[in-house]
Amino acid sequence: MSIFLLASKNIYSNDVSDSKVNFLQKRMTEIFPTIKYDKIKKTPIENIYEIHYGGEIVYITEDGGYIFESGNLQKIEKEGKGYVFTNLTEGSAEQGRKNLLDKIPDSKLFVYGDSKKNYINVVTDIDCPYCRKFHKDIPVYLENNIKVRYLVFAIKTSAKKKVVSAWCSSDRNSAFSLLKSEEKIKSMNCENPINDHQEIISSIGVGSTPSIFLPDGSLILGYMSPEEIIEKIKN
Repeated sequence: MSIFLLASKNIYSNDVSDSKVNFLQKRMTEIFPTIKYDKIKKTPIENIYEIHYGGEIVYITEDGGYIFESGNLQKIEKEGKGYVFTNLTEGSAEQGRKNLLDKIPDSKLFVYGDSKKNYINVVTDIDCPYCRKFHKDIPVYLENNIKVRYLVFAIKTSAKKKVVSAWCSSDRNSAFSLLKSEEKIKSMNCENPINDHQEIISSIGVGSTPSIFLPDGSLILGYMSPEEIIEKIKN
């Protein structure tokens, strides 16, 4: 459960004599006026304090400028009468994903469209129902000059053989679309990058399909309508 979803009114500490704890009590009340904390205490790490609420724990810097929650480091900044959070961990992850995906040439992927500027990288598989639904949307992306670059998740031997057959076909996109429609294609074999796809997918760290990466590296997990994705790309 996220710290941003809990509700109540007061906070207290087991160490009220610590002026920095008292400062953080006031600071957190300003940032999260409706959240109740069980205690705020020092950690063995200099300048880092531990916040307990229910069965959850988050960490905050002694100046109240950064909070670490659920594996994410977030910067806290005042904006108007409230506060905004910048997820520094996700920002770094987005840049890392972008750098990795941008290095993969189209020649190593199943690619629909030829836009140089607007594109999405999609981790897909041939058996996932929502991946099939996404694939049916490809004409909408092409109409909006957005290229779709597929990395194919294929761990099962049977699925991998089908994907390799599509890759080796004289018209690989048509063959791959047939697989997406649960149609049979001719079994073929040739030099192919499908094992490379598995390594790249593993290094990106996604475990579900479809996983959609926008040009800036931001990640959309699961199916989303093409209209929503196109809007995100434009903005």
